[in-house]
Order: sequence, then C-alpha cells, then structure tokens
Amino acid sequence: LFRDVNLLLRRSERVALVGANGSGKTTLLKIITGQYAPSKGHVRLGANVHLGYLAQEQEGLDNAATPFDEVCRVAALTETQARTFLHCLLFAGEDAFVPVGSLSYGERARLALGKLVLGGCNLLLLDEPINHLDIPSRESFEQALRSFAGSVLIAVHDRYFISRYASTVWRIDSGTISSIRV
Repeated sequence: LFRDVNLLLRRSERVALVGANGSGKTTLLKIITGQYAPSKGHVRLGANVHLGYLAQEQEGLDNAATPFDEVCRVAALTETQARTFLHCLLFAGEDAFVPVGSLSYGERARLALGKLVLGGCNLLLLDEPINHLDIPSRESFEQALRSFAGSVLIAVHDRYFISRYASTVWRIDSGTISSIRV
C-alpha cells in the first residue's frame, strides 16, 4: 500500500492520519501494533512506550459486561475509585451498571478510550473513533482525548476535528506517506 515510509511520532504529539478510504490507514495502524508484519522494513517503539489501540469495531469490549466491570478488569480499583473514574467518562450513577451491549457507539468509544488510559497507555492509536458519534458524544470524546497527556495517532477524515486537534498530519496518497506540521 505504501513504500519508503520513514516517520517519527514524538512524545505528546497529536497526529491525524488521513487518506482516501482503502489507502491503508487501518493497515498502517495494525502494522504499528504488531498485528500485521511490514513486507519490508520495521517499526520501532520507544523503550517506555505502552501502546493502546482502539479499533473501528470496538471489539475490545464485552457486550455482557457493564462499564464498571470493564474498568475493574483493567485496574485494581475500589468501587469508589471505579465510579469516580466512570463519572469522568460521563457514566454517572446507575449508567455504570448498564450492559455494554446497550450503550451507544459514543458511550462505547468513551469507555474504550478510558480503559486504554486507565491501563497506562502513553501512545494511543485510534482508528476512526469519531465516526457515527452524535454531537454530545463527540464533544465528550474530544474532551477526554484533549486531557490525555501521551501521544496520539488518529485515523480520521473530519477536517474540523483535525484543525482543532492535530499538530501534525500524516497523509497517505499514491503509495507514500507525507508528514505536514499544522
């Protein structure tokens, strides 16, 4: 899909990965995670990088579990700590005990992002996380993302989001990836 790629993602950098559908955005993310092997070359992560990946399909969530169950699987939290953390993700009161399968796409995206952060990730790879979000869900997801102190590589199409969030854009086009500071 692409060749002669030599890119560097720095600490706390916010990179938007853009390109036409089918250009290789998801493939690049999966190569970085190690799910796919590159046909040539290699990917090197820093010594202290703890990578978290949020797939488009959000397959890391158990539909039968609750948000409370999901965060407690990631970290040893007291009930008060888990509920406080979930409240920050906008799961207030009994919302913490609704089955994940009943949550909206936006609620699932917030929960998945929260799990990655709670798990100690300092590099997030996010594959189209704001697609299908309504405006309130999108705003809360963006707020949670802005408060994240680590590095983020996010495959996204939304120009408005890119202009407000990204410090760098990686553009996949005609088999190459270019890096542009914004």
